[in-house]
Amino acid sequence: MNVSHRGGRRGGMGRAVLAVALASALGAGSAWAQSITGGLYGREPAGQVTVAVDNAATGYHKNLQADADGRYTLGGLNPGRYTVTVTQGGAVVGTRTITVTANVQTPVPALSRATAASAVKAENLSAIQVSATARGQDVIPIDVSTPELSNSYNMSVVNQLPTGRGPESIALLSSKVRYDNQTTGLVQMGGASPAENRYYYNEFDSTYDYQGLGATYLPAEAIESTQVLDSNAGATWTSTTGGVIAQTVRQGTNQFKAGYSLYFSPASSALNPTQPDAYTRQGAYYHYTSQNSHSGNVTGQYLWGSGALVKDKLFFFAMLGNAPNNRSVSYSQTLKTKSATRDKNALLNLTWNINADQSLNVVGNRDWKDSFNNQYRLTRAYDPSSAGSYYGWTSSHVKNQFLIGNYHWQINDTMSLRLMAGYLSQSSISPTSSSGTGVPYVNEVDPVTQTRTNIGLTTTSNQLYPFQYWRRGFKGDFTWQLGDHRVTVGGEHYKHYINNVSTTTQGGDWTYFTQPGSVLPNGSPAPADGKYVEQYYISTGGPFYTVNKAEYIDDYWQAADRWVVYAGLRYDTFINKNVNGQNFFHLPLLSPRLGVSWDVYGDSSLKLGANAGKYTIPIPSSVNNGAAGAVTQWQRYYTYTGRDPNTQAPTGLSQIGPQLTLINGLAPSKENVATSNIKAPYQYEFQLYAQKALGGSWSGMAEVGYAVLKRAIEDTCYTQGITDYAQANGYPNYEDASGCPMINPGIAQVFVRDYNGDGKLESLTLPGAVFGPPPSRKYTHLTLEVSHARNAEEPYFLDLSYTWAHLYGNYDGLLNLGTRTNGGPSEQIYWDFPGLMEHGNGNLAGDVRHSLKLNGIYYFPSGLRIGSTLDLSSGTPESCLGTYPDTDNPASWYGAASHFCNNVPSSLGNAGRTPFFWQWNLGLGYDHQIGEHNLLSVDLQIQNVTNHHGRIDAEQRYDTGSFDNSGQPILNPSYGAATWQATRSTMLVLRYTFQ
Repeated sequence: MNVSHRGGRRGGMGRAVLAVALASALGAGSAWAQSITGGLYGREPAGQVTVAVDNAATGYHKNLQADADGRYTLGGLNPGRYTVTVTQGGAVVGTRTITVTANVQTPVPALSRATAASAVKAENLSAIQVSATARGQDVIPIDVSTPELSNSYNMSVVNQLPTGRGPESIALLSSKVRYDNQTTGLVQMGGASPAENRYYYNEFDSTYDYQGLGATYLPAEAIESTQVLDSNAGATWTSTTGGVIAQTVRQGTNQFKAGYSLYFSPASSALNPTQPDAYTRQGAYYHYTSQNSHSGNVTGQYLWGSGALVKDKLFFFAMLGNAPNNRSVSYSQTLKTKSATRDKNALLNLTWNINADQSLNVVGNRDWKDSFNNQYRLTRAYDPSSAGSYYGWTSSHVKNQFLIGNYHWQINDTMSLRLMAGYLSQSSISPTSSSGTGVPYVNEVDPVTQTRTNIGLTTTSNQLYPFQYWRRGFKGDFTWQLGDHRVTVGGEHYKHYINNVSTTTQGGDWTYFTQPGSVLPNGSPAPADGKYVEQYYISTGGPFYTVNKAEYIDDYWQAADRWVVYAGLRYDTFINKNVNGQNFFHLPLLSPRLGVSWDVYGDSSLKLGANAGKYTIPIPSSVNNGAAGAVTQWQRYYTYTGRDPNTQAPTGLSQIGPQLTLINGLAPSKENVATSNIKAPYQYEFQLYAQKALGGSWSGMAEVGYAVLKRAIEDTCYTQGITDYAQANGYPNYEDASGCPMINPGIAQVFVRDYNGDGKLESLTLPGAVFGPPPSRKYTHLTLEVSHARNAEEPYFLDLSYTWAHLYGNYDGLLNLGTRTNGGPSEQIYWDFPGLMEHGNGNLAGDVRHSLKLNGIYYFPSGLRIGSTLDLSSGTPESCLGTYPDTDNPASWYGAASHFCNNVPSSLGNAGRTPFFWQWNLGLGYDHQIGEHNLLSVDLQIQNVTNHHGRIDAEQRYDTGSFDNSGQPILNPSYGAATWQATRSTMLVLRYTFQ
């Protein structure tokens, strides 16, 4: 293979330099593009050098011819241990054993020129063995072939740390990643909201694009490795304003292996204590959790096997998983709920090495999740001993399916082809004991605590409809080595479908209030005794399609002996359709990416890298369901004379004031759904970093990054603003009733309407200022990291990372984290009305200034090991949110969601911070070899081992959304009430492996 590798190296590379590198559990590696295969590259003394690459576990063999400068490279390799043998002048001058990891180009260490020269002269030379470390799978050398910077995690090490095994838990091992434990329970990367991350399995994008939150997941037991890019991905990866988490599935080899894994959580006890209660300032319950409990639960057990169906050609990995009935009991103010859950899954991964240049991988998975809840009334509030009559039941049945195929072909020495196709689906149904019967759903709000309690016969406010979601995608690219340029051209196409219909139950959704002297949201005064009932109605949903596609081209240019320059260009197109299959979004965007990598000393011991790029994000299809569906949403207010003794629904109704219509159910024409000049969101990202071998098995990294949002998409419900501007600009009789159209906030928008009422559509451009200020999100961070890779002389792994960051602006992203509100991505409350954005600039919810993560494992000769993770971070900003003080302003309709506190402006994040957060997790493990072929491992993993009760959040709503007769807001009794971090949790893990 007479081609240049990306990043030449000169001179020797001793064992100390080889061991530089972050352990793959927490290691900084690099990637060319999301792939289930990896590669290697190296450089030997100039001359007639032949390189043989072998993998005994799969029978792989390939000969390479180094170029005139001694460089060689090879891609498309399945993960595993490879032996690289170098021959010069017919004599073997050395062998190296390296580990190839998915999506990483691994440098092969070179012998010094003097050593190589003397070796060639020897007639009967034994092979020189060079290995990065005694446990090579723990090490990824510094890759100078690309400017990209990522963290690569091997599950064999993650399993030995007392942390979760899901993709988010793995990403959280880095101090750059923040856990959003206040709103979503997911992660923030690069300063973006959790709805802006992308998730991959075997190159297939499995992001849950209905809401953009998380992904459709495969079992962690089936995962081999995980790669995390928190920012600055290349053009062939994807486009996202957040981060990327890519995982690969385990593969088989010629060696037969089988095993069993058991994950057991003991019953509620000192090992798994319950969450402490939280109280309001008046001593009432804010969170009642102290009486919740669970039985001893098998959270997962797996039986797996791997091996060869045809030696050296066809390999398999198969797994059956089962989590039997896991039981728990929880309490609310009036209900006791007994829950049982069950999960079953099956997975098969087949790998066909067609020949040394072609491979095909196909993985399929099916998962069934079921839950069932029985509920009982409490005759005395918050008293578990008073549980009495049967209340009802709910259940959930969810089925997930996966099928992913990958084909890689090394066409010749300079050309390669990569293809991927994938499909996933999810279907669910959640019946209850009163589904479809039209029973009223009834709540009551306590006038003192403002706690909302369900008092009716049904536990759900909606009619029952099944939910359907599927996603299919294709990706392919062609790579051609043209001298010092490695050019890749490709594209991808994803389409997904949802069918999610939701309507309020036919019996009505009712809530009783007692608020004397208050003013109702429709502007009418409450009755003298303050007793009234609210009726809420919403109808939304339907079947929708969304298409995300892209074309890309990039070039890795070996600009000089130690310099690699990267240039990429990506063209994304996002298409969202309404219920009639018509496009209401067609959002193209061209995104350039640039980067440079400098191998300072020419031996991969010091790398300097820089990246800059433009990034966008697809808009989740929950927008289709909300903005593009025929949505009807209103509230009515009544006095009442009584209550039905059976259903508790109000009787003797008399309406108070007009109906408050939030969304009027207009047909979803594309003109009403979005402005005609709406454009895709995007941000710019910049990165500068250094990776350095520090001697021995130590390495270090320093990184500076900056991201700035330039354009966003959100909805606005400010139809009065459209009306006022139209009437002031030539259409005096126009009244807008378009609902909540999607806009680019802060940018002049073109609204197409029938302004003259003559049936003809016309365009009118409204200044962005009509709807509020432009979006702003700026994120700056500095990260320092030092790592030690395990080796024979120093049997421990250690990773210490520290991040200073500042995140500020007025826009968290697709999700509003600052107000802790729910709602679909890009359909938050931000620009619904201009008043909601007043004083909305400041430190954003994810602004954690200081974060330190310490992760480590120590291995004793006896087989005992100790693992630990320590998480330290400064607090997050809190806001004081109140009702907009002018009841004539529509911003007051949303209650305590404005940046006013006791009628006084209170800027975003200006109400202090949560306390300093810390948590220590501890794990004890023991590995016992039984004979030659059997290994037994036992782990006790404890998270929050000290059971520290840190406050992670506080109720931010200062008032109840109502005012007294003097115009003063009525205080929310729960304002300031705490939410605590998760208590101690313990897991017993048993693993048995035969090989």
